[in-house]
Amino acid sequence: MTTTAWAPDADDLAALEAEHRARVRALDPLVAVPDLGAAPDDARLLAVRLLDGSRAAGLLTAGDVGADSSTALFRPLREHRLRARAAGPDVPGAVAALLAAWAARVAGDPGVPPVGDGVRQVGPAPRDHGMVLLWPSRDVEAVAALAAHGMRPTVHLAARRGTAPAASRGRAGAVVRDATADDVPALVAHQLAELAYDELVGAARVRPGAREHLATQVAGAVANPATTFLVATAARAEARGGASGERGEDVLGVVAVEPPERSGAVAGTVTAGPVSYLVLLHVTGAARGAGVGGALVDAALARVRERAGKDAVVLLHHGVLNPLSAPFWARQGFRPVLTTWELPVTGPVGPTT
Repeated sequence: MTTTAWAPDADDLAALEAEHRARVRALDPLVAVPDLGAAPDDARLLAVRLLDGSRAAGLLTAGDVGADSSTALFRPLREHRLRARAAGPDVPGAVAALLAAWAARVAGDPGVPPVGDGVRQVGPAPRDHGMVLLWPSRDVEAVAALAAHGMRPTVHLAARRGTAPAASRGRAGAVVRDATADDVPALVAHQLAELAYDELVGAARVRPGAREHLATQVAGAVANPATTFLVATAARAEARGGASGERGEDVLGVVAVEPPERSGAVAGTVTAGPVSYLVLLHVTGAARGAGVGGALVDAALARVRERAGKDAVVLLHHGVLNPLSAPFWARQGFRPVLTTWELPVTGPVGPTT
């Protein structure tokens, strides 16, 4: 692969943006492509061009978060992100060249690598220092270049258009109801279990203070009438009376969905709307395969339908390597839209050999 010097002007960037958008639209019209947001003289701009006219450009940003922040549960402490565009007859080649330029830029990063949180690496996601790229899931041409560079797919943003009820299915005796303040300890335990599982497959990081962060977030979500927070409990617990949240073992599963007015962070990733965001679904191991997860999703979609309409788009994130999530969400009518690719920075970065 031979690249030529390329210093694109504003017209070059506009043409690249237009060609990239048209290509993505043909692959998946649900993917929204935001403006690249780079001027020709922007020091953060990376641009490469191949001899056949294929080219790629990207805007590089870098940022840090503290190990004790809630954001650090889902990203490395020092993160290099690249918003990229590619076009031409050899998109994989252009992407590969852009990744090489990105690696060289990161290798020269003057920033001080994070000290870390003192917890050993678990799972494939970069824990302390990493490179992160978001790319349309259906663009399989680019996958070979991303994988050859050593990047790892960690998280899918998946979407379902419409909230029509699913076909009738078994409920395994579970009762689905709104969560209450009494349920918060059980809900936190469910979210911690999900976080620990997601860490193994690269979709999260369990850090010191995770329980405290989740407890605050869960309590706030349960108390917020705009958030749909539902639990599935064993029918026997309801029959005995009392709040099943007082006995955490009776909470079989949980689901939480944010309404359109609280989903702005992800709503811009798709071209349709209104958008609701499914934040959490977790079912205990003993209850899996009995229809509890499906019952929770049905109930959550019914709430979305009431509040946002039958044509609403529901988005969620799930681990690419999670062997439970991918088949489950496909059965619920969700499919990948955007995939997060990550690469730990532990020394020299670049293509694998």
